[in-house]
Amino acid sequence: MRKSSVKLIKQKKKVFLVIGILSFLCLIGAVMFMLFYDYYPVEDRVDKIKEYAQKDTEDYETIGWIRVQGTNIDFPVVYAPGFNFDGMNDNFAWNEIKTDKLLNRITISGHNFMNLSANPKMADEDSMRFESLMSFVYLDFVKENKYIQYTVNGENYIYKIYAVSFPEHGDTNVFVEKDFTSKEMKQYIEQSLKDSIFKFNIDVDENDKLISLITCTRMFIDEPNREIRIDARLVRDGEMKRNYSVEKTDKYKEIDEVMKGGEYNDEA
Repeated sequence: MRKSSVKLIKQKKKVFLVIGILSFLCLIGAVMFMLFYDYYPVEDRVDKIKEYAQKDTEDYETIGWIRVQGTNIDFPVVYAPGFNFDGMNDNFAWNEIKTDKLLNRITISGHNFMNLSANPKMADEDSMRFESLMSFVYLDFVKENKYIQYTVNGENYIYKIYAVSFPEHGDTNVFVEKDFTSKEMKQYIEQSLKDSIFKFNIDVDENDKLISLITCTRMFIDEPNREIRIDARLVRDGEMKRNYSVEKTDKYKEIDEVMKGGEYNDEA
């Protein structure tokens, strides 16, 4: 074999070796990126609370800010002791309890005026208040959107969704004024997991802090008092905000049956 041919073969081997090493390094880099990249970064909303608070009246007070991944929910949470929202034309949610600390279970409610069909609109940019919470009835949407940010008392908190359910209105101590006991937390978590139409690949226990987002729905014509509830737990210390898997549970069979119904969104 000619020396030139041998030299060419050696050069090709070196090229292939370099390409192989670079490809391996790229793969390692991609894996490291996925492991340490924050899938849902915090966006500070403290200043937005201060700005919106300038609109406060004697009927309500701005106490926080709510932001939900994949939706246009990014607006204030108000405290209205007399449930009087006169003069409020902006998008908002509310909590009937005003506390000076982050309780281990918080409930925030919002209106759903238009997204009432058996086939709800998904991620509608024109939705108001909590109408876009109905997007969480769709598995494809939930696969990519699992985080909630709640800003209160000058701090931004991120929560990971662990359950989506359709309970009867008011059957889960909607607004609470103090921390749940360990027993109450266990009972609530067990029931919310049992009722969920999805199974999320994260763990949750009585030591976590929870948040629940609630709005009305008319998906179930024969059961007008049901509502949709999104349950999430606070991201733990040192835990990355990454995507995680989700799948339907047997509870979703009811949703499949309901969705065979209406196609229109009518005002309540």
